[in-house]
Amino acid sequence: MTTPTRILSAVATAAGTSGPSGDAAYVHALADGTTAACVVDGIGHSPRIGARATLLAEVGARIGATRGPLHGLLSAAELITDPGPADCPEEDAVAVAAVLHPSRGEVSVAWAGDCAAWSYDPATGTVTRLTTDQTMGAFLRQVHPGGPPARAGHHDDWVRVSLARSSVATVREAEATAQLVALLSDGAHKPLGDGQVEALIRAAGRDRYRPQILADRILHAALGEAVQQPGDRDDATVVILAAS
Repeated sequence: MTTPTRILSAVATAAGTSGPSGDAAYVHALADGTTAACVVDGIGHSPRIGARATLLAEVGARIGATRGPLHGLLSAAELITDPGPADCPEEDAVAVAAVLHPSRGEVSVAWAGDCAAWSYDPATGTVTRLTTDQTMGAFLRQVHPGGPPARAGHHDDWVRVSLARSSVATVREAEATAQLVALLSDGAHKPLGDGQVEALIRAAGRDRYRPQILADRILHAALGEAVQQPGDRDDATVVILAAS
């Protein structure tokens, strides 16, 4: 068995139909090959929100690479903890960060809100969703599993945790044995649903060594599903980290 020595990365993103994209992504690699990525979904659509999301994503990835994804997100959160003046309020966002260790075959993830992450273990062919959406819709499904689906769906865009309101107690974490991790903003994973995301990752097979192909496939599929659904299409972003 060959021990992976490096990590390949890819980013695919598309603006929605409501204005400038509020999504941002950043990937940062350390000298030993450890690589972190962060996807930030800014709440709203404006050039200012996009710029802030870009800053938050870089902080999340750079700090995450050295201190872990939890520290990465909490460091990013510190930048927007203060609400700002009334005439110029600070932007808010949701995010997911991941760190992949090439020699250990392990991935650690932290998230706040409804960005999502999946891991892939080629040894077993197992694709696992590592995150759960921190939304009111997900909460209603959990506490009232037999409740009306339409009621829960109506609240899927009601985020219960955001970066500006994050703490050690609210940012969630997960770990897995994996050679690949996929990070998706909600504009990418919600149109597809868990089943389609998992199928796309599993079908990639050896294409994990060409992560841009996988990122583009997931984004293209998400955009195709989104145009068939009512309402505006959201910004969509996909990041792939793959050990080779």
